[in-house]
Amino acid sequence: MRFSCDKSIDRIRKAMGNLRVERGNDKLTAEFATTQTGTRFLFAGHEYESKQIVREAVFFENTQYPVLIQGEEGVNEMSLMFSNVSKDTQLSSDGNLLFGAVGFGNQVGKTDIALYYKKDGIAKSLRFTTEVLSYKMDYRTDMEWIIRDIEREYSMLSFAFMRETYLNFRTRSGESTDLIWWQIFQSCFEDITKACRQIINSPRRKLHDRVNYERQERLRWIGRELENEYIQFKDDPHHLYRTNELCHTNDTVENRFLKFVLKETQQRFTIVSQHIRNAGSKSRMMENRLNEMGEELQRLTSHPFFHSIGQFKGFSQDSLVMKKSTNYRTIYQKWIELMCGYELEEGVNKLETKDIAMLYEIWCFLKVKNIVADILKDKATAQYKGNKLTPQFVRDLSWGTHSEVTFLQTEDNVELASVLYNAPVREDDNRVVSAISGTTTFTTQQRPDIVLRLTKRQRDIQYTFLFDAKYRISDSHPDDLDIPPSDAIDQMHRYRDAIYYVDPANNKPKREVIGGYVLFPGNYTREEFEQSRYYQSVKTIGIGAFPLRPSDELDVDPNSSEQALREQIAEWLNRKRMRTYLYKNATPQHGLTYQNPDDVVLVNFAYKDKLSKMKELGLCYLRTGEDAGAIVLEPRALNARYVMLHNGTSGTLYKLKGTGPRFMSKKDLEKKGFTDLGHDYYLVYAFDNNKSQEYNKLPGLGRGKNTSKPWYATWEELIH
Repeated sequence: MRFSCDKSIDRIRKAMGNLRVERGNDKLTAEFATTQTGTRFLFAGHEYESKQIVREAVFFENTQYPVLIQGEEGVNEMSLMFSNVSKDTQLSSDGNLLFGAVGFGNQVGKTDIALYYKKDGIAKSLRFTTEVLSYKMDYRTDMEWIIRDIEREYSMLSFAFMRETYLNFRTRSGESTDLIWWQIFQSCFEDITKACRQIINSPRRKLHDRVNYERQERLRWIGRELENEYIQFKDDPHHLYRTNELCHTNDTVENRFLKFVLKETQQRFTIVSQHIRNAGSKSRMMENRLNEMGEELQRLTSHPFFHSIGQFKGFSQDSLVMKKSTNYRTIYQKWIELMCGYELEEGVNKLETKDIAMLYEIWCFLKVKNIVADILKDKATAQYKGNKLTPQFVRDLSWGTHSEVTFLQTEDNVELASVLYNAPVREDDNRVVSAISGTTTFTTQQRPDIVLRLTKRQRDIQYTFLFDAKYRISDSHPDDLDIPPSDAIDQMHRYRDAIYYVDPANNKPKREVIGGYVLFPGNYTREEFEQSRYYQSVKTIGIGAFPLRPSDELDVDPNSSEQALREQIAEWLNRKRMRTYLYKNATPQHGLTYQNPDDVVLVNFAYKDKLSKMKELGLCYLRTGEDAGAIVLEPRALNARYVMLHNGTSGTLYKLKGTGPRFMSKKDLEKKGFTDLGHDYYLVYAFDNNKSQEYNKLPGLGRGKNTSKPWYATWEELIH
């Protein structure tokens, strides 16, 4: 069985660059092992007969391997299996040849490779175990940390079923889910059934008193307790005498426990096997295995040996038989294992994990959420909305609002931030609701991986930032630094352009997304990252990338690139004047309504009729100051860009037309319909009455201002 790959050297080179190691480092080696006698490994023509060797890795993720299997004369019906997944659909056969290409996608870890065939009608196999490595991260440590972080919050989310690779685990105390139970059960099934058969053939018995009622001619002897009874009834041939005798019985507490274990095991196996079949497994080998296990358990539980065995009610005291007898001890130990959970460590039990790309995406979501929680600390309490994970055989994290984590201010329960996972934003359709509240698309559905929304006290505006986790690294960089894939950066531009907020006041769409950022497993120091163009673009246009790699460090290394992401999120969370920050530090898209903090706003009070007339005509007038025959204007009067008309409590903001203010006489204003004018001349501003923004509570009032008089303020002064 021969594997070859033109990209092996390229994968080694990329792994050296991404992991920053030299060739020959342990991180680039893999174990090759077999339990078959006579199986040999050959590398570049050099033969190894050892059953377990460690050499430079051959198999990597996302790599296609041409495979050629040539059988001797008389060999046929060949099939190639990776763990429990058949690869026959990707291979072609021609006589005693099996050829094609195999790959592992984003799956990393150990894999069992087996060739099943028949030679002269006899079924045989050729098997060995090796490891599939990642060329982006060190799977032995990084995978462990990713799984540790995910399992800490969502138990069993990391695992899958019927994958081509797996990791090793050992049992520990804790809940045993169906998937853990199945993986452990596979490894101990033979031990349980073998011990059970041996117990049935040679069980442990005990002596007990058995009561019989016999006629006098069947009595073997007459004890003292029967002498008087015999004298009384010796002439009655039908009288029955009660006797006790010692005999052996199989109805012991140990055999009752065995019956209980078999019954419970069969019931759970029935449930788990149905889960496996529902998982869509098309492996003929797995189907046969399930049938064989089910039939064997049925034979054992229905054996006549158990007909005389009673119900198990627990052990009233320690049983030396369970501790000393080999077969009973085996049953007891394996039952404890089946009831235990798991722990990531080199052990005897195998658990398949989800694609590392999927695990990385989930881990990034949890990482962003935990960064927000760590920054807010005691200021906010995390609230998990929607449905938690359901107890299914293979679990997935719910999308959208079902995964939302909201951070509420501890003091007054005000929302400060929220994080969503895989939040779909659909095209405008009244029948569906976008996971990002208040948003829609007008073309195609969008689904960013991670959504971070911050709520500020400025009119309860929400600021939306997007992250997309990509377990990919682009190839070419002049300095061999890891860079995110270009299509992922393009996707961030698309998200910002495609997701809109619809203003309920005028039903007009506005751009919603402030910035979009790619999270990728790049290996950077903080200094290297801050010099990269992707960090600079974050500051310049709000589109960029942050390298994010798993780490065993509880406290973030200040020199790591992760610190840059943490500081960026902290800046968003802690910044009080977000509007000013966005205007000065982010380049707004055309049409995006960021407000210049230096823009001057004219705030003018008017009664109901006067206010309605001003809004109707698009004109705002106010009296001019007069001093010794001269007209006195406020210094900011000529620089005003907006006018806010209010009635003392609520107001409407309008954009002034570019002609600037002008003077109008009392007569000219009366011709336009204004009344109750008490002065000769007024300063008049023309505004666009088609473009307005309502304020239920007028900012800036109640701070020593006389609200009935007009005044000027910059936008920053007004909102703060």
